[in-house]
Amino acid sequence: MANPAVDLPALQALGWNADDQHQLEAWRNLQTPSDPDSCLARVIAVERTGLTVAPHLNAPDGHVPVSGRWFRGDEETRPTIGDWVVIDAQTGMLLDMLPRRSVIKRVNPLGALQLIAANVDAALIVTSCNADFSLERLERYLSVVLEANITPVLVLTKIDLAEDPSVFIEALSQRFPEIAQVAVDALSEGAAAALAPWCTQGQTIALLGSSGVGKSTLVNALSGTAVQQTAAIREEDGKGRHTTTNRSLHRLPQGGVILDSPGMRELQLAEAEEGIEELFADLEALAATCRFNDCSHASEPGCAVRAAIDSSELDEERLRHYQSLKAEESRNRETLAARHARHRAFGKKTRAAMRTKQQSKDPDQ
Repeated sequence: MANPAVDLPALQALGWNADDQHQLEAWRNLQTPSDPDSCLARVIAVERTGLTVAPHLNAPDGHVPVSGRWFRGDEETRPTIGDWVVIDAQTGMLLDMLPRRSVIKRVNPLGALQLIAANVDAALIVTSCNADFSLERLERYLSVVLEANITPVLVLTKIDLAEDPSVFIEALSQRFPEIAQVAVDALSEGAAAALAPWCTQGQTIALLGSSGVGKSTLVNALSGTAVQQTAAIREEDGKGRHTTTNRSLHRLPQGGVILDSPGMRELQLAEAEEGIEELFADLEALAATCRFNDCSHASEPGCAVRAAIDSSELDEERLRHYQSLKAEESRNRETLAARHARHRAFGKKTRAAMRTKQQSKDPDQ
């Protein structure tokens, strides 16, 4: 499986770049030389019955069935949208998956790990000028994106509907001065131009944000055509309805590709410790100078964080959100580790039972 066919122009149209080529070489170094008729493709959609990949290979609709072995491992071992996969060119079956350069993930409402997108270069984190605007929610998205080593871009939409969009723009600038920010009217011709630097050849962009912030409108603006359905928000609370029901990949005329996903009202953190620390680097630096290593930043003597709050250099609300995110991430990480251990134990038990059953059928083995 060491030499799958590589249709470079077709892959480049799907976001293939030099980093992906390095991942392919790393994967090849781990393979046993063989000569199967296989080729590379990208996952552009995930369904219950399998994957949709491009290029479409020998399947007219690009559908690739996924065998049971792909469900025996944990969630992170299964393909998700954006993955580069190795497909048997004759049977159309999934053979393997290249190592990921990045992956966006969360804990879903049922407490299980969910992969959002893989091999992403930049994430457009979308919020809007209405009642749904939340700096704390943006901190969640940024923690997840930074953890994945993906370039974040804060996109403020619906500036044409706000009485004073500068209030929202200033709030973003003050809270996230180091993060790239763009304010757009997604329905205007200028939206695509404002986001063009992140949409070039070889770039994969992920769109993240709540329902109703204008993600589908942005996809249409960047694509130059109506590829996603849109709907109006509820005026009374600024909240939107889901118009995107499945994660999907779209090619952009600028040369890149964009991954759209349904809006998430809740983004529970999964393994985002380093992302939180990077986003709150100022707090981390202050905490390192506290007198006690296990300082809770409540009332301990010599607490540098409390001193910064008392001098108005640090907002206490930001400290509380930082501590809340840290506690949630640690709790979820431990829960996911326990779920993974139970899954592995169940898998071993199932395989042992299957071997015993097989041996009882064939006593000569």
